[in-house]
Amino acid sequence: MVFIVKYGKETQIVDLRDMGCSASVKDKQIKVINAWTLPRGLHGRRRWPTPDVVTSRPTPRSWTNITLSLSGGGARKPSRSDFSDGLYVDPDFPAKTDSIYTKKKLTKQVVWRRPGSIHHEATLISDGTSRHDMKQGDLNDCWFLSTLSAIAEKPQLIAKIIPDDYTIGQENYDGRFRCRFWQFGDWTDVYIDDFLPTVNNKVLFAHSSAPEEFWISLVEKAYAKLNGSYEALEYGFEADAFTDLTGGLAEWYNPADLKEDDFYLVRAAFQSGAVIGCLSVDKEGQAVMEKRGMVSNHSYVITGVEEVQYLDATAKLIRVRNPWGDTEWEGSWSDGSDEWSHVPNDIKVELELTSQDDGEFWMCYNDFRKEYCNMIICNLSPDFDHDGISDKAEYQISHKGRWKAGFNAGGWLECPSFMINPQYIITLHADATVQRRFNGRLPLVVSLLQVYKRQHKLDGIGLYAIGFEIFQRYPSVSGKISKSFFDQTDPLMPENEETYAEYRETSGRFFLDPGEYILVPTTQLPNQERSYLLRLFSVGPMECRPYDNLYTGDWDIDLR
Repeated sequence: MVFIVKYGKETQIVDLRDMGCSASVKDKQIKVINAWTLPRGLHGRRRWPTPDVVTSRPTPRSWTNITLSLSGGGARKPSRSDFSDGLYVDPDFPAKTDSIYTKKKLTKQVVWRRPGSIHHEATLISDGTSRHDMKQGDLNDCWFLSTLSAIAEKPQLIAKIIPDDYTIGQENYDGRFRCRFWQFGDWTDVYIDDFLPTVNNKVLFAHSSAPEEFWISLVEKAYAKLNGSYEALEYGFEADAFTDLTGGLAEWYNPADLKEDDFYLVRAAFQSGAVIGCLSVDKEGQAVMEKRGMVSNHSYVITGVEEVQYLDATAKLIRVRNPWGDTEWEGSWSDGSDEWSHVPNDIKVELELTSQDDGEFWMCYNDFRKEYCNMIICNLSPDFDHDGISDKAEYQISHKGRWKAGFNAGGWLECPSFMINPQYIITLHADATVQRRFNGRLPLVVSLLQVYKRQHKLDGIGLYAIGFEIFQRYPSVSGKISKSFFDQTDPLMPENEETYAEYRETSGRFFLDPGEYILVPTTQLPNQERSYLLRLFSVGPMECRPYDNLYTGDWDIDLR
């Protein structure tokens, strides 16, 4: 998986394999394979690069995750004919092998059981939801589970995902479970029966640390149905999980690039309710002692950020949780380490310090920056001023369209057919109050999402590298925008790194003067057909209108 990252006048070609898999998958890694400087010709135009520099530094990437309004898969309500002996049986996601794996071979003897036949006191939620409930099973979906474990600590978000009409453990039990996910802009109901795949009467995949509790297993099953199978959940990106579980906005950081004071940005984000995930660095091939308990290429979630008095100074600490529910960091500030002997007992109680192998541990900020290669901060609204705290986006606009081969799928800026891509006109209106806050400029977050279902990858259909360009529109530019305009005009660079990436979404944050701008969403290569969604956010008043080369037919074809 390759993407192109632009840093001002520099571009990097980055090879980023799927994130969030378990340590047993050795070919999943993150590395920059080439860092190339793009020579610029007349008017600063970029050209295809010639390799001259190689670097191994992972490149961070900023995201804004947006979705649009569709019903999504799994939304059919159960009918009377779907019940057998009073209990619901899901005809659309049956208790069969094809619901588990469609490509891989199932090697274990699986028996599908309802919760009541697995535990005699089965219930959906026994004592509230907690991050400590999460135990990953035989599926490589830690990218999803680590996010779910963080959301488990937020009742208002869990209430969105799990409505209160469940019947497990109650007199009116009917074998049905309803779960809700944010899919393309709307909360989508997914109905399933509560049959779960088991081996030796133990749930095969994700399950709760409390054996009588089944909310985790059923949410995972509902998500599997939404995506076509359990297998479709293997190897993913935390940002997608954030979107599907919250409808929120996620931004990626490279911990190695964080400065000392950026600790307070992370703390502010956590304290304001952000969900923060992180991916560990690749340590495959290293000795066990060198790994110090860390699992390679594995998704974790941050569960605490604190600065505590330590000796004659302070220590910046971050608490992290492994969705396995075991296997912890063994370095400084780990459970039982010498550093804790210099911390007062009341502080240790306040920090919920334990010595259990429950997958949760503290580590110092400096070690965090070394042990993790990506960090994702997810808020429900953009963080315009980059202080770690989400801001209210007073103005939000969305447009959906489609790249159609032979019509408006022109490829990225270096393609001679770039000018046939869809074009939109953004108008940013002056607002003295907003401009005072942002040094005279107006903030704008643009997100581009390609319509894609996880099941597609199992069918051999991949994500396209997508991106967008923004150009200032001068008063002299009117009518159809010519090829010469794009040849002679430089696009505006976002405040964060803009990318052409094989991801579901890509985004950029801009600070612009009042005026008109031309927004051009593209695939990297020409004649690639796919539907897309554009979403724009701003604190100040704005407009965005379709301008040229728009194709809106067959918009939902990629969801069929």
